[in-house]
Amino acid sequence: MNNICSLYINCGDYDVTVNNTNYEGDTERKGPSSYYNAGNWAFSSTGAFVYDIRYPNTYILSNTSNLNNISTVNTALYTKARTAANSLTYYGLCLMNGHYTVRLHFAEIVFTEYSPRKRVFDVYVQGELKLKDFDIIKEAGGIGRELIKSYTVNVKNNTLKIQLYWAGKGKPNFPLTETNGPIISAISVDASK
Repeated sequence: MNNICSLYINCGDYDVTVNNTNYEGDTERKGPSSYYNAGNWAFSSTGAFVYDIRYPNTYILSNTSNLNNISTVNTALYTKARTAANSLTYYGLCLMNGHYTVRLHFAEIVFTEYSPRKRVFDVYVQGELKLKDFDIIKEAGGIGRELIKSYTVNVKNNTLKIQLYWAGKGKPNFPLTETNGPIISAISVDASK
């Protein structure tokens, strides 16, 4: 496999083109404690949710009614998201070594302003803590709002690692029909110029 210098993943949803950029779909219905390799990227997740049997496969979240202030061009990146109960890790594989700009795309699409709890998690990129006790609603200024966090990182050994960890705040499995673990909508990786 040839080394690449960019990577775009639409986490939890199908292939989509946004602003002339093709995001590869990430629709694999893996459950708790799993690993999936898509070729140039992979993901792993840990932890199991306690579910109401009416809501299977909730490792991919979906909601269009909560989207606010997101341009119609970008909406396709935020209607679904991948989640995990404890941790979610994405790997960029076969990247050329060097400096990259990594953009992590978030939007809270499940909870509302009236939800009894909040989603709080930590984000690491290349093993370095980038976001501690990250609360999407607080950072974005509300629910259903697009939030992009951008970082410059160095890739060695042709691999990029992005980790999201539930920060231990609140209860991860209550109420049963909601998920409290980390979520991510999309990932963009470009070689720095």
